[in-house]
Amino acid sequence: MRTRLAWLGIYLRGIAMGTADVVPGVSGGTMALVLGIYERLVAALHAATGAAPWRALRERGLRAAWQAAHGPFLLPLVAGIATAVLLLARVVEVMLLDYRVLLYAAFTGLVAASVVIVARQVRGPSTLLVLVGAAAAVVTFALLGLAPTTTPDGSWFLVVTGAIGISALVLPGVSGAFLLMVLGQYETVIGAISRLDLAVLAPFAIGALIGLATVARVLHALLRRAPALTLAALAGIMIGSLRRLWPWVDAAEATLHGLPGREVVTLPPSVLGPEGWIPALAIALAAAGVVALLEWGGARRVPREPFSSAS
Repeated sequence: MRTRLAWLGIYLRGIAMGTADVVPGVSGGTMALVLGIYERLVAALHAATGAAPWRALRERGLRAAWQAAHGPFLLPLVAGIATAVLLLARVVEVMLLDYRVLLYAAFTGLVAASVVIVARQVRGPSTLLVLVGAAAAVVTFALLGLAPTTTPDGSWFLVVTGAIGISALVLPGVSGAFLLMVLGQYETVIGAISRLDLAVLAPFAIGALIGLATVARVLHALLRRAPALTLAALAGIMIGSLRRLWPWVDAAEATLHGLPGREVVTLPPSVLGPEGWIPALAIALAAAGVVALLEWGGARRVPREPFSSAS
């Protein structure tokens, strides 16, 4: 009975993380911190993608390998994440079609608040860190403006997208959905999940598995060896990427937002209308408040010292 209750608790935490992972700007890692399982999650991911499970399988059998891979923890957690993503994907897809301006305003607020959270983890001020963050922001902003009107639609790019998106699990304050949006694949993946399109989901899942074993481990190593510089660059990338989240876009940049063939709102038609500044600003501020509350809850549960600027 105690084992079943423990699995249920982990499954419910997975649902909370999956809910966060669907929304750009809300970090599944931050949710894991709020729920008190972040350190356990990172340790489990590193163990599961390392050599220990294979060594245990060879020396002591399948049961030992399952334990070495933290299967009793990761299985219900992943099941909970998958449940939330499957249930919410259709809702997000509809909102992207019918309430795009308000949804992108929420995304902007979520990511802007996440920038503050990431920046606060760097002890400073430091001229070098400011320069690194500013350079990352400028380069990201410029690259998004120079990006082709459509991103590659081959399976190979879905593999790359999955590998990069999954890395957010070990990045403090950075959302996997946000990374998908920067890559121009957010709506593609959300739509595929909603329709259970295996032609998209299969290569994406393969990329996620590869990413856990490679990209996520590299980023985790960078955070341990050069935390301040890594976080400063991440904060800059997030600031520059707000270009893609801006609710009102012109026709030249419409397809950068995954909106080919849809009506594009170049300017708010009114101040108070459904696509006007006031409701969009209110939603952006409310979304930023949600991120702040999650961070506050995580800080209360696991007090954290800012990363040192010595890198």
